[in-house]
Amino acid sequence: MPGPTPGSVWIEVVDGRACATFERYLWSDNFLHRLQRATTLARRVSNGSWVCRWCENELPDFRRTDALYCGESCRKKAARQRRRDRAS
Repeated sequence: MPGPTPGSVWIEVVDGRACATFERYLWSDNFLHRLQRATTLARRVSNGSWVCRWCENELPDFRRTDALYCGESCRKKAARQRRRDRAS
């Protein structure tokens, strides 16, 4: 399954609240998926949970809404750290 289109949702933070704007599908009236994605992204940005759990940088907009890490390298570093913590 392909990932989300990078330019389909825009997030702006105004007075501590996140406002999500999204582009509707041009060929159909089915925009529910993008509406849900925009809502979830706005909620995660407002909560402050739209950051990488390893490097604490803001996640790129093209990541899935349930992403925890900004990339594969941060995910693997966190896994290695968890393994080291379990072993000791």
